[in-house]
Amino acid sequence: MGMQVIGKDDAAADDVGNIGTVVFGLKPDTWGTDAYTINAATLQDDTLTINVSYGGGCETHAFTLVAEQRFLESFPVQLRVSLAHNANSDTCKALITEDYTFDLTPIKETYQKVYRTDEGTVALRLKDAPPSGLFYDF
Repeated sequence: MGMQVIGKDDAAADDVGNIGTVVFGLKPDTWGTDAYTINAATLQDDTLTINVSYGGGCETHAFTLVAEQRFLESFPVQLRVSLAHNANSDTCKALITEDYTFDLTPIKETYQKVYRTDEGTVALRLKDAPPSGLFYDF
């Protein structure tokens, strides 16, 4: 399984990464509505890494990958996902750029249950990401 990269390569983002949560739900707003910019997204094996920039610097920020509750029937199957950001009322103004990683295993397990197969491909449609395709193969 190769590595796919979307967006620009930001050498300044040398953070080892923060762990984000993957949830299924219809309303990403439940998990946070604070502003951010997606700089790049990479997918390798079961891990999606998203490089984000946001304002802050004084509080711990939480990013949640929210997947819609149904797959879009196409070939390959598509799944809309979006990133929710909770800044925990951070009023600081530093521009932070970091990587957040997401374990996509819950998406794989849901696909395997729905389609009754161990192998598949899901095209992730990441909202507000640089245009291109992220294909999750397993």
